[in-house]
Amino acid sequence: MSMGYGLYQEQVQRLLMTQQMRQAITVLQCSAVELDQYVQEEMSSNPLADVQPVSTEWLRPWTGTRLGSVRSSRAHVASGERQAPPLEQVVASPQQLQDYLEEQIRLSYPSDRISEIARFLVGALDEQGYLRESDEELACWIHAPLSDIAAAVERLQSCDPPGIGARNLQECLYMQLHLVPVCHYDLVEQIVTSGLEDVAAGRLARLARRLRVSTSALQEAVDALRQLNPRPGLSSWGDRPAYIIPDVTVEKVGDKWVVLTNDSAQPNIRLDAGYHRFIAAADTETRQYLTSKAQAVQWLVRCIEQRRMTLHRVADALVSLQAEFFDRGACALRPLTLRQVADALGLHESTISRATRNKYMQTPRGIYEMKYFFSTEITTKTGSGSAKSAKHAIRAMIESEDSGAPLSDEEIRSKLEADGVFLSRRTVAKYREAMSIPPSHRRRRF
Repeated sequence: MSMGYGLYQEQVQRLLMTQQMRQAITVLQCSAVELDQYVQEEMSSNPLADVQPVSTEWLRPWTGTRLGSVRSSRAHVASGERQAPPLEQVVASPQQLQDYLEEQIRLSYPSDRISEIARFLVGALDEQGYLRESDEELACWIHAPLSDIAAAVERLQSCDPPGIGARNLQECLYMQLHLVPVCHYDLVEQIVTSGLEDVAAGRLARLARRLRVSTSALQEAVDALRQLNPRPGLSSWGDRPAYIIPDVTVEKVGDKWVVLTNDSAQPNIRLDAGYHRFIAAADTETRQYLTSKAQAVQWLVRCIEQRRMTLHRVADALVSLQAEFFDRGACALRPLTLRQVADALGLHESTISRATRNKYMQTPRGIYEMKYFFSTEITTKTGSGSAKSAKHAIRAMIESEDSGAPLSDEEIRSKLEADGVFLSRRTVAKYREAMSIPPSHRRRRF
């Protein structure tokens, strides 16, 4: 056997991911909002692209009301008048919590050394709105006496929202006691002082015996306590509303469910009207440049159209395979996998996954993410069922249970088994926790 270097010629087949294929995949997995942003970025450097962004009419939920009727809007437009939008449609400019606190300190207190320290402490708050460092640590950081630190912390804690700048949960709730009704104030104060662990663990009967009050009075006090905000820094400061644009709409026409694509959610791209005039007057190098830019526009248009067709096919398959859901609701969901849809359409599983990623379907029952219609299989009396239908049944049982004697996981399992759904107690607990439903001892009310 000889070993050495040499030149050999062989024929090999391999798949190369071209730039155009990458772009087609990116366009397919983009949501409606992401697609509009992607097209704007891709075509911003293309002089031949005439891009019309997505219409924002869907952002006006009051256009059919008396305040913003379509008829009056059209009348003002026809008369040449410029009408300001109704007050309900004006969105306030976002303000960060840090700016809000600094503004309160600046307007409520004199501009002195204490206020400067208080504004510094605003930047030291964690995401929940707590000031975790002790006065001694802050004094070392700022090189200020402890008396100034204590005064600055007091100014910060006097700001809105109540509880901001607290060192721990107990102090945060104690700072909000003035929001508790007078009839429950004393008992809530005792709970905050020495009963938070029992409340968190659901040991209300034990806490009632220790505080020497009735369980019903303690339950009312706990309800008042839960109206307080344990994380004042997690409010929606500066967050803009997140809108969902449905990519497809499902409507019932006669006895059939029909899938319609939301064409208004797709940006409209076309070649500039003067493209042919530019080509005719250009030299060879410029003509090559313009030709490449025109091809880029045409390919992106093709990708968007292919995305629309793929979404329609996938949505139509989901409606066909989950027809009972649209007639009866979540309790009729069938087990469904990506492979089943891919086999039905003759596509790859990855294509189905990209086509349903962050895509939404508007139905008479509400707006659902297209991933919602996929569910794992569980054993039932009739053979197989959907895990999501089992979750729906568990939620319905808990919502209709006696709050004084809530159902345990074992009791829920027995009821499901009587209905022909076979799950273990651990699976019931897993589904319950996935729906953020507490266990029975924490759901009990006195």
